[in-house]
Amino acid sequence: MKWLHNILKGASLTTALFIFQACYGTPNWMHEAEVQFKVVSAVDNTPLKDVSVFTRVSDNEGYDWIPCGITAENGELDAVVGCSDGEDPQFRFQAGDTSYAVKDTVVADLSKTIVVKLKKVK
Repeated sequence: MKWLHNILKGASLTTALFIFQACYGTPNWMHEAEVQFKVVSAVDNTPLKDVSVFTRVSDNEGYDWIPCGITAENGELDAVVGCSDGEDPQFRFQAGDTSYAVKDTVVADLSKTIVVKLKKVK
């Protein structure tokens, strides 16, 4: 009988969450955006492959960096990122090896390709 009680309790919580989602939907302050990145060397504009791209996501406890993807052979990456309305998204670029410095940047216009130049570490 206890197992039946647990099943009904779980089902009622799931039902309540489903109804909440159906009535209120996803938050309207959050949307997704398609972004194109091109990562190159700051010295000679050579495309950089295997650069990890992250987006910064805030929550009540601070923020976290969420991976967007890794650049291809031509240094490009097309990604879909979550954005908060009223805030310009922040991105982090980190090369697969340690020969390039990590770069954080804020982007105001996501409608065009974001070209990022990474500097060599001395």
